[in-house]
Amino acid sequence: MINRHSFVPIYVQIAQTIVQTVQADGLTYGEQLPSERDLAEQHQVSRLTARQAIDELVKRGVAYRVQGKGTFLARPQIRQASGLMSFSDELLQRGFQPSSKIILHQRVDASKSVAQRFQIAAGDPVLQLNRVRLANGQPVAVEYASLNLHLLPNLDQEDFEGQSLFAVIRGRYNVYPAWAEAEMEARLATDAECKWLDIPTGQAVLVAHRLTFTEAFELIEAVDSVYPGDRFPIYIGRQRILTELDEKA
Repeated sequence: MINRHSFVPIYVQIAQTIVQTVQADGLTYGEQLPSERDLAEQHQVSRLTARQAIDELVKRGVAYRVQGKGTFLARPQIRQASGLMSFSDELLQRGFQPSSKIILHQRVDASKSVAQRFQIAAGDPVLQLNRVRLANGQPVAVEYASLNLHLLPNLDQEDFEGQSLFAVIRGRYNVYPAWAEAEMEARLATDAECKWLDIPTGQAVLVAHRLTFTEAFELIEAVDSVYPGDRFPIYIGRQRILTELDEKA
C-alpha cells in the first residue's frame, strides 16, 4: 500500500513493494517484473514515477532491463566481500532473503596453521562451518569458516540453517566483530564448488580470505568465501585520484 503522506518517496515505496512481492511469491532469476504501464496503473502514479521505481530496482541490483522486452529479476549479487557487514545484513539491505545450506558443521582439531592464527594449541577444538550462501534461494557464495571455540564455547551446538552467524555471536556471546583483514585471489572453482554454485566446470571464482577480530584483536573467525565472478561486482567506493598538485604538496 502506497502512503502518499510518507516522507519516503513514492517510487521507493513502489520498489519496496515489488521486493516484498518477489520474496512472498518466491520468484526466481529471470522472471519478468511488471511493466512501467502496469505499475503506473496499479499504483495510480505517472509513468515517470513507475520508471523511477524500476530504476531503483536496477540500481539495487534486484532487476535488469532487456531493451524492447522489459524488466526481469536479476541473479542475486554480493556488492562487497570484506566489510564488517554480515552476509545476512548485506543481502537484507539489498532486498534479498538470505539463507544457508550447511555443507559441514562440526568440531574439529585445529591444524597447526589454524592454531597459530587463534593462538591456541594444535589439536585444540575449533568449529568448522562450511556453507553455501543463498539469496532468494539462489547460490551466491561458498564459505569455509573456522571459528574460535575458546572465545565462543559451544558454538558448535547452534543451528545456522536459518540464522546469522554474527547475530548469534553478538546476541548470545556478547562478542562484537570490530576489525577485519582481508585479501582477494582468483582461482578456478573445484568440482564441488561448481555443483554447489551451479556454475560451469572450471569457471573462475574470486576468493576472499578474511580474518575477523574483536575490539581487543581476539580472532573470532578465519573464513574463505568463494564467489562466482558473474555474481560478485567488487565495490571499491569513492576515492580521490592523486593529482600533480597533490604530489607537490
